[in-house]
Amino acid sequence: MRIVDARKAPGLLVQPLNRLFRAPEEFDSERGSISPLVMLYFTVAMLMAFVVSNVASTYVARRDLINTTEAALSIATQELDEWVYYYRLPTKGIPGSNSELVPINCSDAGSTFSRELAAMNTKPSPARIISYRCDGYLLGATVEQEYQLPFATSILGVESFTNRVDVSVQSTFK
Repeated sequence: MRIVDARKAPGLLVQPLNRLFRAPEEFDSERGSISPLVMLYFTVAMLMAFVVSNVASTYVARRDLINTTEAALSIATQELDEWVYYYRLPTKGIPGSNSELVPINCSDAGSTFSRELAAMNTKPSPARIISYRCDGYLLGATVEQEYQLPFATSILGVESFTNRVDVSVQSTFK
């Protein structure tokens, strides 16, 4: 190993120091930097989070509207048509089963359904009944409700969505 006197060879020490202390503009340049790539990945990740959140919100809101409508219709099926129930022959339910259909008073069931749907609705926009069907044994309804998206994208003009569901129920006994 050879030891060199710094006073005799000043260039040997300056060269490594020059490489270590480069000009600041070399470090500030974006040449070879991953900053644009990181920013792109971050932007894509945020957009995906917004999209997934909005899609999940629409799914949850739809399930909530279906459950609320089913619950209100189930309560409405308990409006018994007493005259048909006590004075007519029972009607068979699902083929192959031992159950029989319970006759429903359609006018009372309609008002009960409207009242229960309004009482169960906890959202800012009310659920609207588009159609109500009753044939004496089967209740059905088409209900619509508007929801606000959690991440409203006013740039695209999408701030809310409308769910429309069609639900039917019948009451049977064994």
